[in-house]
Amino acid sequence: MSGQRGTQRKLKIGLFGGSFDPIHNGHLAVARAARRRFGLDVVYFIPCGRPPHKDRPGLSPFLHRYTMVALACAGEPRFLPSLLEAGPDLRGTRRSYSIDTVRRLRRLFGSCARLYFLLGGDAFLYLPQWKNFSQLIRLCDFIVADRPGFNWRGAARSFVAAVRAGQRDGKGDALRLSHSTVHFLRGVRVPISATEIRRAARRGRSLTGLVPSPVREYIERLALYQGRR
Repeated sequence: MSGQRGTQRKLKIGLFGGSFDPIHNGHLAVARAARRRFGLDVVYFIPCGRPPHKDRPGLSPFLHRYTMVALACAGEPRFLPSLLEAGPDLRGTRRSYSIDTVRRLRRLFGSCARLYFLLGGDAFLYLPQWKNFSQLIRLCDFIVADRPGFNWRGAARSFVAAVRAGQRDGKGDALRLSHSTVHFLRGVRVPISATEIRRAARRGRSLTGLVPSPVREYIERLALYQGRR
């Protein structure tokens, strides 16, 4: 007992960023699987402000996207909607970069937490192009969710070449870097995309089974995607 006094388990915090336009059941399935597999204490869902990698003219206002995230998280005690990228005016009009968000949380939690950045396989392929990539991979671990058609072995090889370091574990489920680890979350394949949901909503089709019921009701009540692409 005396040898363990003063020790405290680090919090395991998941960071799940994205446009969430809208958040859908695929996002939630990934977060649930990651939380179970890695024992995450909490997952922050972080709607982006102005994404640096895609200036989509039809991107819904931040308030709508954040509200849908909050509605989706309402029944999940370990899922928290976050305003980390809302900016000082809470309108999400500034460019948002993952490195700034991770730095902010690292300053907030210090050494008391271990951060896990959740992202899809498609986004992982472009990770070496993100702002301050070399610093980002020193500040947090990554959980890469499987996507239909995603070649995780090829992605791991490309990533190792990009960072010029790394070693896969025996099962190929993780890529060990000098200061962090990339974990491959396989077996979670929910063929849903936000683009398809916006298209369905625009055509008046049912969104049942694609998004949580409160999100569906919000989209339908406000006719959120009507007349937009």
